[in-house]
Amino acid sequence: MKTTGLFQLSAVLALCLPVACWSQVNSGSDGHDGAFNPTTNTVVNMADHPNGIYHYTSVNIPAGVTVTFIPNTNNTPVVWLVQSSCVIDGTINLNGSPVGGPAGQAGGPGGGAGGQAGNPPLQGRGLGGGGVDSLSSTKVGGNASFGTLAESFENQHPSGSVYGNSFLLPLLGGSGGGGGVYNGCGSNGNGGGGGGGAILIAASDTVTINGSILANGGGVQPPPAEWCSELGGGGGSGGGVRIVATHVTGIGSITVLGGFGGRFTDHGYYLRPRAGGGRIRIDGFDITFNGSSGGEVSTGYQPIILQTNGQGAQLSITSVGGVPVSPAPTGVIATPDAVVSAQQAAPFPIAVHCANLALNTRITVSVRPANGATVSATGLNSTGTLASSTATVLINIPRGGGLIYATAATSN
Repeated sequence: MKTTGLFQLSAVLALCLPVACWSQVNSGSDGHDGAFNPTTNTVVNMADHPNGIYHYTSVNIPAGVTVTFIPNTNNTPVVWLVQSSCVIDGTINLNGSPVGGPAGQAGGPGGGAGGQAGNPPLQGRGLGGGGVDSLSSTKVGGNASFGTLAESFENQHPSGSVYGNSFLLPLLGGSGGGGGVYNGCGSNGNGGGGGGGAILIAASDTVTINGSILANGGGVQPPPAEWCSELGGGGGSGGGVRIVATHVTGIGSITVLGGFGGRFTDHGYYLRPRAGGGRIRIDGFDITFNGSSGGEVSTGYQPIILQTNGQGAQLSITSVGGVPVSPAPTGVIATPDAVVSAQQAAPFPIAVHCANLALNTRITVSVRPANGATVSATGLNSTGTLASSTATVLINIPRGGGLIYATAATSN
């Protein structure tokens, strides 16, 4: 019988980019969303901004005010482009939802959802989602990773992989924890926690953070003693926070911590293994921020605020096993971006288009299946020019396919 494989596609690029000698940030805001000055706790419904980009004249979140979000249908990160200054004395909350019930929990805007509980459970969404080992039905959900690798203890499904880069280009959120497995406690177990969301705040003048920006992953809540191994959703990884401004200051906090996953012992669940932390990037000419942070932090000045077609180095997967891929892949398993016959001889050729990338840069293609370990292979973009080149990477794709992504690293 002829079988097919289902593939989800994504391209993630790790770069080291040169610093431009500018003296003033231009956020690119046209100000059409006006000033954002909430005076009470505010929920921002992103439905009317399908790309997640807001053009503000100024932003002022006073102490005692918390801003949360309802993600849009595209689940984009939050992008605030600010003409003048942004003052955060209150709280911006992009946390992923905590473990609770069999459903995989939602991530913050731009973050991946947790996996559904069951037997077998589902892995977490996102490039670093908590994994599922189909060979065992007694393990708890795997923790997700992002900027750092998640912890993984015995009786737990495998952790997700580290992904992204220190510049947060592209802007990425955290990933969801893997679903837990029913193990005789009278229900279907708990799904995984949601990944922390992602936000970019770019201001032409000053960003002041005396309050807090939260993009933590959702995890298992402190359990009562009678809880048992069914409650084993994995923790979601921390999200991404990028600040770009001429001046960045304040004494507040930015946290992108991973959520805790459940761990089964003879005495029930404890908050032991933690999902991976997210990424924080601060770009500015005058950085005097002296607050606290949790997660992978880097600072400097990288001039690209929003990547556009043709700007900076870019990767895209164009075909799998000779099957063309849509130029706008969805990365959703229900609507696969490529369907390839399983009778095609291995290894499968993966064509990766590279833009503005030096020839003979090493390109790594990885396949993350629904079950089992990630498989990777490398090749070189040896055909074409600096502006447009192609790498063909041969890889043995696991049966059933999975999420396929390409990465490159360069010091140019």
